[in-house]
Amino acid sequence: MDSRLGVFLTVARMEQLTRASQHLNLAPSSVSQQITGLEQDLGAVLFTRTSRGMKLTASGRLLFTMAEEMEATWQKTVRTIQLYEHHSAEVRIAASHTVSELYLPRPLGRFRSESPHTRIHLSMTNSTNVVEQVLRGTVDIGIIEGAAPNSRVEKISLWRDSMGLIVSRQHPFVSHASIGLKELEHLEWILREPGSGTRRVFERALEDAGSSIGRLMILMELSSLRAITAMVANNVGVSVVSEAIVGSSEIKIPGVKLLPIRELSLTRTIEAVISPHSTSDTVKRLLSRLQEDVAIRQHQG
Repeated sequence: MDSRLGVFLTVARMEQLTRASQHLNLAPSSVSQQITGLEQDLGAVLFTRTSRGMKLTASGRLLFTMAEEMEATWQKTVRTIQLYEHHSAEVRIAASHTVSELYLPRPLGRFRSESPHTRIHLSMTNSTNVVEQVLRGTVDIGIIEGAAPNSRVEKISLWRDSMGLIVSRQHPFVSHASIGLKELEHLEWILREPGSGTRRVFERALEDAGSSIGRLMILMELSSLRAITAMVANNVGVSVVSEAIVGSSEIKIPGVKLLPIRELSLTRTIEAVISPHSTSDTVKRLLSRLQEDVAIRQHQG
């Protein structure tokens, strides 16, 4: 960027040649010469010079707008180069909705505090898509609910998570301590979409108990965890979610109650899945923070 544009912007903002020269640590005559030279090169008068100061002309206002844009672009370029020179890096993560909303905020906060120059790209999608992104190499690390269905990725066990039924505080079952398998078939359900880790674990648990998802009355299939819990809180239907949601400080759901489902095994492991090509120090540092958070939760639990 022409250095004279910086001088021009300072004069335009301060509207006084003397104050601008003091700010720039230049002699007033030098500032005046640079403005005059710029006007000659452009063939336009940029300022109206009065006893009260320097006022932009129409051409000056046009240049001021464009020069500010150029200044912002230059500053962004400088920051980008500085980050690069300071060995900045990026890590690309894909994670399921439950993991993104409940488990990732704290370890990512710790990771950012120790690696402030590292950019984090997080995409939130269902577990099936997470594994596909890892296999395509579009992300460095994926985090899913339940076992990874593909053997071509490295798997690292992280958090242990249990699931249960949530009902509205207005639901007839709110007074129950738990619910049985047969009773599930008489409820109206709001479930995660096919492909989600929560849905897959629930389906397998039903099959292991001699039932199936096809026996349930499904009203809705939603990809948003918050939308599901809001629907349940308003007694639209029931759902099965992570037990961590009910006690979460990140998601407040005052209108629901969690009920264990008898005869169903709804404990799962949340896993990190990694491409064989993702061996950078950045990925290793992130995994370390995730595993550290696992230990913290185990201690707290």
